[in-house]
Amino acid sequence: MKKKADLHIHSIYSDGTLPPEEIFRMAVDKGLSAISITDHDSVEGCIKANELSEKYKLEFINGIEFSCYEKDQEYHILGYNFDINNEELHKYLDAFRKAREQRAHKITGKLKKLDVDISFDKIVMKAASAPITRPHIASVLIDEGYVSNIKEAFTTYLAEGKPAYEPKYYFSVYEAIKLVNNCGGVAVLAHPANTISQAFLFNIIENGLDGIEVIHPMHDENMQRFYTKIANQFWLLTTGGSDFHGSRDYDETNFGKFVVPYSVVNSIKTRAHDRLF
Repeated sequence: MKKKADLHIHSIYSDGTLPPEEIFRMAVDKGLSAISITDHDSVEGCIKANELSEKYKLEFINGIEFSCYEKDQEYHILGYNFDINNEELHKYLDAFRKAREQRAHKITGKLKKLDVDISFDKIVMKAASAPITRPHIASVLIDEGYVSNIKEAFTTYLAEGKPAYEPKYYFSVYEAIKLVNNCGGVAVLAHPANTISQAFLFNIIENGLDGIEVIHPMHDENMQRFYTKIANQFWLLTTGGSDFHGSRDYDETNFGKFVVPYSVVNSIKTRAHDRLF
């Protein structure tokens, strides 16, 4: 059986529902050879995962997903095989955590004006050790009986254009790529789908992008072929994964289905190594 990897997974250390150890158990059950936990603006899941790799005989590659916001649009940059102890990285992560808390305060203020009164402390408890995300706020809305599910929370209050929406902090795609590279890792554009113009894509390729996430639940076969062609044209890595969170109806189906050959892991490590020498 060919070795395969899932390089896009979220844990309880951002907006996922499962701890790293449970993710490792699922990965072994699915016959995966390697995984990456790519929590939003956090490496806490990676720290735990590195301790579990030998126990489960499953290769782990450090990962992260940076939330970037520029030109009134959100983009995500995945970082792989980087130094999770890098001081510059942790300065950014601390700043991001504080910015997420400020954003959550603004959202709860907007909700209160809509007669939706939820406690900020309950949001903090829901997030636990993870940076606060909108799904944490949505979960509190469910607990308090204002909505029945995550989707309703977003379509009614939290999504862009809805009354309690609050934009993210400004962190450009270029800054994210530079930060990942400075930490010795490779930077990959996450699930571009139809959300990015070709002009902007070519611009960030020229500014050091290492790869494109081709395999993703949002990408059909035509889209996979399209981004593979661009990646090949510019000598970029092609990565992929399930974007597993554990909170969506389709997550269990996607886990183990949206995978890439193990050779992608080797390509990531080679690109990162070449950057150092």
